[in-house]
Amino acid sequence: MITGDSHQKVIPPTRSHVKAGFVVFSPDSKKRNIVILDKGELAAVERLGGIKNTIFKMHPGDLVGVAALLEREPFKYTIEATEDSTITVVTEECMESELKTLPVWLLAVIKSLSSKTRKFKEALYKPRCENTLKSLAEYCSHLNEKKPYSIGELVREFHWLTKIPEPAILEDLKALGRRKFIVVHGTGGKTEVQISNALLLRLFADYQKAQDQNVAWPPFQLSLLQKKLLVKISTIDHTQKKDAPGWIAFFEGEGLKIDVGEWIKILHLGWFAPQNDNLFTPSTDKVKYFLAALRFETNIKGVL
Repeated sequence: MITGDSHQKVIPPTRSHVKAGFVVFSPDSKKRNIVILDKGELAAVERLGGIKNTIFKMHPGDLVGVAALLEREPFKYTIEATEDSTITVVTEECMESELKTLPVWLLAVIKSLSSKTRKFKEALYKPRCENTLKSLAEYCSHLNEKKPYSIGELVREFHWLTKIPEPAILEDLKALGRRKFIVVHGTGGKTEVQISNALLLRLFADYQKAQDQNVAWPPFQLSLLQKKLLVKISTIDHTQKKDAPGWIAFFEGEGLKIDVGEWIKILHLGWFAPQNDNLFTPSTDKVKYFLAALRFETNIKGVL
């Protein structure tokens, strides 16, 4: 049990003057310090895809490293001086010597507040989705196929929306790239992401959702007859209308014999849209959805 000791020798903080460009803290360092900016300006930076991104800037009176020192949480950013600055560094030894001089009751209060703050931060930064790859695919499916996106900006925005760690987002982008859903390329010293096919991203997200729910995904459960029917429907004028007996007769005339039960299955798959007077027309978008799923099955399943 920690007890206060007013006779404990106190180790004072260290005040330093640093030049612009000086690295005040690196994530690779094993030291746990609190850095207080007294004068000048510091910046927290991170490198993603070869690009140096400024996460936030510090001004006189700001400090970082409290959670790293008190709660042993890793600090993932590099802290650099953007101009000549004066800083105060509170080391682990310094903090321990200060805490040992405090009354027991005050130490208990600090410990309680620190614990509550940690739990709040954990809830605040916990990812809002379990399947990060599915979530990223769904997000990318809404992006413009004709527009290149800065990988740094895309990662930051998606991180802000989902709280998924940025390194995990980068790994998921690589996974989508391996499946040929997106293209990552460098132009003019910048790394950009281009959407190859938004429909494939939506298909992949739907497939992942079915996997998460442990249910069969309809496009990969079609019988041979249903696949033949699908191909045939894709060739029909989408304005053509017939009632159920008319479509059944039509398919029989094309050498695809189906009964009422098979027709009902087709309706459940959404390949025909109901119209007035019990008539039905081919559902073009749904048919394209299923055809694309079959064509790119290996990409969707990841068997490349």
